[in-house]
Amino acid sequence: MENLRKKIIEIVLAEGYNITAEAINILERLDNPIEKLKKTIEKLRREMPSVLVIGSEHLVYNEPGERILEGVSETEVEEKEVTAEWSPRIEVDERFQKQYRIRGEASEFQNYFKSRYMKLKRILEERGERYIRITDLMKAPRNSEAFLIVMLLDKKDYQNSIILMVEDDSGQTRLIISKKDTELLKKAEKVLPDQVFGVRVTKINNTFLVKDLFLPDVPLKHKTIEKYLRDVYVVLLSDLHIGSKKFRKDYFESFLDWINRSRDSEVKKIKYIVIAGDLVDGVGVFPRQEDELEYNSINQQIEEAGKILSEIPREMKILISAGNHEPVSKAIPQPPLPLEYRKILDKNGEYIFIGNPCYVKLEDRLLLVYHGQSLDDMIQYLPNISYTTLSRDIGVLLEMILKYRHLTPIYGENTSILPTPEDLLVIDEIPDIIHTGHVHVAYAGGYREVLLVNSGTWQDQTSFQREIGLEPTVGTAILINLKTLTVRLKKFS
Repeated sequence: MENLRKKIIEIVLAEGYNITAEAINILERLDNPIEKLKKTIEKLRREMPSVLVIGSEHLVYNEPGERILEGVSETEVEEKEVTAEWSPRIEVDERFQKQYRIRGEASEFQNYFKSRYMKLKRILEERGERYIRITDLMKAPRNSEAFLIVMLLDKKDYQNSIILMVEDDSGQTRLIISKKDTELLKKAEKVLPDQVFGVRVTKINNTFLVKDLFLPDVPLKHKTIEKYLRDVYVVLLSDLHIGSKKFRKDYFESFLDWINRSRDSEVKKIKYIVIAGDLVDGVGVFPRQEDELEYNSINQQIEEAGKILSEIPREMKILISAGNHEPVSKAIPQPPLPLEYRKILDKNGEYIFIGNPCYVKLEDRLLLVYHGQSLDDMIQYLPNISYTTLSRDIGVLLEMILKYRHLTPIYGENTSILPTPEDLLVIDEIPDIIHTGHVHVAYAGGYREVLLVNSGTWQDQTSFQREIGLEPTVGTAILINLKTLTVRLKKFS
């Protein structure tokens, strides 16, 4: 029986899926379990490509439509159907599960920026204004007013004005913003390189004066009538940095005690745990990192992480995204953790490994999980925000990501970005929850019906953080009711 279980898990992982313990138990009691498993995978790939977790409800038994479980009693069938509503409801956007590779050709970068521009252009066009192209504006009569959708190439700050060098799919031009317009000046300060935005301009001779500027943003009301949602909870975590000498194992053990033995009524409703990257501290991520490591081998770190996560109750489904400390390619979008490390971390094949970023649907709630590397670049560019003020301003950063409708609005800074054929970093679908990490500051807030969360860290302040004045929020779990979207920050420090 143990050999059969092992073979089931190996087949499932090799095919890129995960499987629930309940589904394994049923397969073990069926005739021809491997054949039925393979038929199940074929059906899922053909009919339900977004499903990555094989549950008991997905299993193919005998002929289509036949609902008999071979080797399972009728009583067990009835019990299964009673509990079936509590099986995980998880859908993962498969676009973010791939390992993207590039050749480094100029055409790849051109196609990437064209995809970025066209996606954000469609979002801006939903505002209802009539936009024209730069080449059409050139031909327009003097004193005419028009709307453009442009990408910022460069921004120059002069004594009396700000000059924006912009382009669209027809050409390039210069736009002038007068510093006398203080409200417009504030908007211009928040426009980042490579960002797509809209402008209202007036043509004065051959000069284009900006009268207004607007970001893609999120509509004030964008939600439709919600489907039936179960009263279940998700816990959001990130940045454990297991393997670091500064990992607060004692705090995390307090968290484990809470979810295993607590009388807290909410704990019984926790069905999902999502870790948004940096589960381990990695090796060679920054200079002299070895001085701060408890384990100098990435395999040791992942094995220790596996031991710690194994203490989480098995009925809670764990989803793990990559971060900049994981042993995966560093450029975004990052693929899920490679199979060789998954086998060390997840010996029972029960976790779900997702890319960074990734859209995930839990209980019909859409989460956008993103480790958050580009927050570093935004801190450098946005006015009045620094690492020393991050505990106060992290909410502003997360709001700006939504207003830009892009996870990495700046290209070519500290955050490496792959020029994929489709710009997967555009927030083209508005999520219910955005979950980030990376900057080690816990926060939960909202912007236009979207819940914004940064889940803090489980690592004490590092020497680098001390140098830049960053005070981390250590030992916090974010608990969210997926039905009501109510939030609780639970501290274990």
